[in-house]
Amino acid sequence: MSESEHLSQIVILLCAAVLIVAVGRIVRLSPIIGYLIAGAAIGPYGLKLIKHVEATADIAEFGVIFLLFIIGLELSIERLRGMRKHVFGFGTAQMLITSGIFACLFIGFGGTASAAIIIGGGLALSSTAIVLQVIDEQGERATQVGRLSLAILILQDLAVVPLLMLVSLLGEHDKSVAYAIADAAVRAGVGLTVIFVAGYLLLRPLFRFIASLENTELFAATTLLVVLGVSQLTIMAGLSPALGAFMAGLLVAETEFKPQVEADVLPFKGLLLGLFFMTVGMALNMEMLYEHFFSIVLITLSLMFCKALIIMALCRVFGFTLSTAIHSGLLLSQGSEFAFILFSLASGRGVMPTEMSQVLSVIVTMSMVLTPLVALAGKKIALALEKYAISRPETMIEETLDLSNHVIISGFGRVGHTVARLLEIEKIHYVAIDMDSFLTSRERKRGIPVYYGDTTRMHVLKALGVARARAVIVTHNDTRVALQTIATIRDLNRDLPIIARAKNLEQVQKLEAAGANLAVAEMFEVSLQLGGALLKAVGVKESEISRITDIFRAEDYAMTRDSEKDIAAIN
Repeated sequence: MSESEHLSQIVILLCAAVLIVAVGRIVRLSPIIGYLIAGAAIGPYGLKLIKHVEATADIAEFGVIFLLFIIGLELSIERLRGMRKHVFGFGTAQMLITSGIFACLFIGFGGTASAAIIIGGGLALSSTAIVLQVIDEQGERATQVGRLSLAILILQDLAVVPLLMLVSLLGEHDKSVAYAIADAAVRAGVGLTVIFVAGYLLLRPLFRFIASLENTELFAATTLLVVLGVSQLTIMAGLSPALGAFMAGLLVAETEFKPQVEADVLPFKGLLLGLFFMTVGMALNMEMLYEHFFSIVLITLSLMFCKALIIMALCRVFGFTLSTAIHSGLLLSQGSEFAFILFSLASGRGVMPTEMSQVLSVIVTMSMVLTPLVALAGKKIALALEKYAISRPETMIEETLDLSNHVIISGFGRVGHTVARLLEIEKIHYVAIDMDSFLTSRERKRGIPVYYGDTTRMHVLKALGVARARAVIVTHNDTRVALQTIATIRDLNRDLPIIARAKNLEQVQKLEAAGANLAVAEMFEVSLQLGGALLKAVGVKESEISRITDIFRAEDYAMTRDSEKDIAAIN
């Protein structure tokens, strides 16, 4: 393909992407569906504006790589350790059961064991790119469905490694299936260990050196080098490049350079993921779909139903609510982008016939196209089931059982909502509670993990997981409720950090006396902010403003606490 052809394809892709996003905004169409439709329209089975899908697919695969890197950045090793029960417990069970059922069905229809393993494993995977995009669109990253989906997807992405290696090994017909599985496990273990140790030792010094040069372009280039370099290392080790990107993200998340790295990578991820969805649409063989429409639709729906049913059943076994089970099952019921790679590689290695690979790819594509609609249906069903259950302590227990080291927001008014947004930006898990039933109902529809309840009651706080919490922030307007809430928390957990909102310095005394580690006077802080803004407007340097406000803050809070001690001494 000539350079002019490459350039024309890129121009066509970008034009289609810009057009579909603009139209999607107007008609409120999911960007994912828009990208898939656009890809099908301009691809070799549509208007044939782009005839060579392979060239664009190579570019679009970088979108998945950057997506996995961002996932690793958001997790960190500490968060992954906290999610281990659902990543390695729930996720492993889902992979083994789903792949086992599909493999047995394929063998039952006369297929070979080698092909059955790859088909079963490929169909057991869900689309990381699509599911996370849907979760972000629906604002559900902080919900139990978002947390559980992420845990399952992480395990599935890890499972891609042995599956890709199995395809290569099973293509060597002189090796048995058992030998191939053992060989894949050993290679994966050694490769990941080497990459993890090397990254842990080298990444922080590398970024520290680059940052010392104070060149933002060089830092961005280094970020790209790390993402693509580690991905290349995993390819050389016989592993998935996406897994390498995920490992790199985990390691970078442990450094102080995480925010800047994330800012550098995000623009690339969004653009390349859009191209990825378009290439998926281009791969949709419309001729085959037209010839076998009813059969393909039936198999696609059967695939999605079976996967959803397995995930729902596992959710109930692991103690999740029925609403979470239905929502998660439907959200994760599609095929994966990695299935295209698996089936294509398997047909090339002679593990399965080429025709079967093409049919399976069409089925997976159809399931991905249906995902936004199916996920929306799952959310509506979940909301209907939750409507009369959000005030029950049992519901809180079930929906927070997977949480530990989280933050509890007591009171979800203006202040509580702002705190929640800050926690979401830092990817810190939280749950909120308020006594306004209308507010809690409205916010839950938006995907916010907020419950109706009275935090002055001990059983409500227990249901929120106060024993496993990282901290509590009390934002109630009513000082009486705030004081009783703090006292109740202290009865349950003597060491839990409690931050409280106070209206003035006098209330600071009462709240800290009740057990709050820190109370912040709202009116006083607003006065300092206004004064600081005034000083800046008249030309005072920011460093001097910060010094002055810190002095005022320290002196006034100290006076408040000293007066409290004097009163206590007199009594």
